[in-house]
Amino acid sequence: MSFKKQKMLIITLAIMMIFSFIGCSKKEQSVKDPSALFKAGTYTTEVDGYVGKIKAEITFTDNEIAEIKILEDSETNGIGSIAIEQLPADIVKYQSLGVDSISGATITSKAIIEAVSKAVEEAGGDVKSLKEVAIKKTEGEAIIKETDVVVVGGGGAGLAAAVAAADNGAEVILVEKTAALGGNTVRAGGPYNAVDPERQAKVQPADEASMKKAWELTKEEPKNERHAELMKELKADLEAYEKGSIDSLFDSLALHKLQTYAGGDYAGKLEFVEKLVDESLVTSQWMAGNGVQWTDEITTVPGGLWPRAHLPINSAGYDYIKANEDTARKLGVEILLNSPATELIIENGTVVGIKGESNGQEMEIRAKVVILATGGFAANVEMRQEYVPSLTENLPTTNSPAIVGDGIKMAEAAGANLIGMEYIQSLPLGNPKDGSLNGWIGGAGVEYYYQVNQEGKRFMAEDGRRDTMTNALLAQTNAMSYVISCANNEVDLNESGLNIWGDDVEKLVEDGVVFRADTIEELAEQIGIDPQVLKETHDTFNSYVEAGYDADFGRTLFGKPIDKAPFYASPRVPTVHHTMGGLEIDLETHVLDNNGERIPGLLAAGEVTGGIHGTNRLGGNALVDIHVFGKTAGEEAARIVKEAN
Repeated sequence: MSFKKQKMLIITLAIMMIFSFIGCSKKEQSVKDPSALFKAGTYTTEVDGYVGKIKAEITFTDNEIAEIKILEDSETNGIGSIAIEQLPADIVKYQSLGVDSISGATITSKAIIEAVSKAVEEAGGDVKSLKEVAIKKTEGEAIIKETDVVVVGGGGAGLAAAVAAADNGAEVILVEKTAALGGNTVRAGGPYNAVDPERQAKVQPADEASMKKAWELTKEEPKNERHAELMKELKADLEAYEKGSIDSLFDSLALHKLQTYAGGDYAGKLEFVEKLVDESLVTSQWMAGNGVQWTDEITTVPGGLWPRAHLPINSAGYDYIKANEDTARKLGVEILLNSPATELIIENGTVVGIKGESNGQEMEIRAKVVILATGGFAANVEMRQEYVPSLTENLPTTNSPAIVGDGIKMAEAAGANLIGMEYIQSLPLGNPKDGSLNGWIGGAGVEYYYQVNQEGKRFMAEDGRRDTMTNALLAQTNAMSYVISCANNEVDLNESGLNIWGDDVEKLVEDGVVFRADTIEELAEQIGIDPQVLKETHDTFNSYVEAGYDADFGRTLFGKPIDKAPFYASPRVPTVHHTMGGLEIDLETHVLDNNGERIPGLLAAGEVTGGIHGTNRLGGNALVDIHVFGKTAGEEAARIVKEAN
C-alpha cells in the first residue's frame, strides 16, 4: 500500500473514531422514527433556577416522556424544593408541559419546565404542542369529612395549633390551599425573640447608649395603669442589674414588653403583648420538644431592638415547619394539601365547619371547632391598597403569593370584627429580584452589617424600627441599598457554606446575587460606588463599633468590627412584609364579632389576627406570635371538644 493511501486510511479511521466518541458521549439516543414523537434516549440539560443552576436528566421513549430526574439544584428548602419533588412527576403523569406551577415556587417551576423543554427540543419533540396538552384530572367523589377540629392553613400558626390540639386528645384535620406546608413561616429568617437568661448570660453587656434607651422606657407618660406598673418593674430590674457585676447582657420580661408596646406606638393590646412575652421562652421549649433544634447564638434581628433572637440550626423558618409537620403526622393529624377553604359553615350562629375544594373536588368538613390560621394579606395588592393606598403593585412583598387575606374575608362574612387593618409593615431588606428575604449575607443579625445607599453612604440607624428604616430607604436614590458584611459574620458564613435561608453562599456570589472582594475598595468597584467614599464610610462605621455609639444616626447595637476579609455587598430594596391588622380575638384566641362577643366555634391565630403588635411589629416577634397563639388555639380547641363530649 502506498504512503498516500496509508495516510488517507489513517485520516478516515480517525474521523470515524471521533464520530464514534461523540456518539458515545451522549446517553443512548436512537435515530428518530418519523412516526415517533421523540428520538428515544436520555438527555441532560441545565437551566437557571431561583437560587442557582438546576441540572436535569430526561429520558424519552419513542412516544412519551418516561422519566425526569433532577440531578443538581440549590433551591430553597420548603419552597423551591417542593417544585423539585412534585413537578417532574406531574409532567410525566400528564405528558404535558402545561402543568400548573407550584404556588410560591413559580421561578423554580418555570425552570423545571424549561429544562424539560430543552430536552424535548433535543429529542425532536414539539414543545408548543406539549404546552397545549390539557391536564385531565380524574373526576372523584366529593370530600365529605367530620372531625373534632379543622385547622385552615398549614403555616407556622396552623401547624402549632394542629399539634397542640392533637396532643391534647382532639382528632384534627388540617387543610392547606397550596401544594406544600409552610405559608410565610417557611420564608422567614427564623429569629425568635425570648428573654433567655441562660443563653443571654454568654452575651456581652449592652453599651451605655443602649442602656440609656432602656432607662428611657421607664420615663414615658403611662398609657394605662398596667403600663405604669411595667415601667416600675423595668426600673427595678435595671437598678438590680446595675448593682450587680454587669458582666453579661441585661434583659428582662418588662423590657421586652415595653419595647414591643412602645415599638407599636402603644396601639397594641397590652395584655396580648404580655402573653406573647411571658410565654415566648416556654413555647420555644415546647417547640424543642417537637423537634426544633436551637443554636446557642443570640442575635438582634433587624427591627428587633435588643439581642434576644434565637435561631434554629438549619434553614431558618423551614426548621419550624419540618419539626411541627413531623410531630403532627405522628400525632395522627390528617393533612390535606391543594385544599383551599372558601366558606365557613354556620348553623344557628355557630361555626360548624368549612366548605371548599380538595384537589379539584368539592370539600366539606364538619367540626366542633374551626381554627383559622391563613396568614395576612400582604400579597394582595388590591386589599392592602384599600387600607394603605401607597402600597402599590410597584412594591414587592416577602410573602408567599398565597397570602391574600382569604381567612380574614371568610371570618368577616361570618360577622367577625377587624382591627388595625391600616397597619402594614414594610422592610428595607428585600431581594431586588422578587422582594423575598433570602439571597443576602447579614440576615443572621444587625450586629453583622451596615447599610449604604448607591452613593456609598449610610443613611439610617440599622438597629431602628422597621417602619423608620424603610422610610429612610425609600428616600434614597432608586430606593436601593447595599448591606455590607464580612467574614466576621460566622452565622451566615459557616462550614456548611449556607446562609440562614439555606442559600449556597458560593452560588450567590457566582450568580451575581451577592458581591465579594478582599478589600472594601474592590467591593466598591464591583457595585459601582466610588471606592474612596465607601472606604471613608467603612472606616467611620468601624470607629463607631469601637466606640459603641454612632455619632451620625444614633445606632447602639454593634458586634465585631466589619474588618475581616472577604467583604460582601448584598443589594436590598423596600418590600411589604407584615400586616399587623386582622381578626379581633380574645386571649383564648376566640374570634370576636362587632359587638365584642365570641363567635361560637371559631378560633384564630397568627397573622390572620390583629391587635397584638400595634402600628409596627418588632423583628423576631412574629414567630413568637404564631407559635404562642397557635399553641393556645390548639389547646383551647381541645378543651372545647372535651367539654362537648
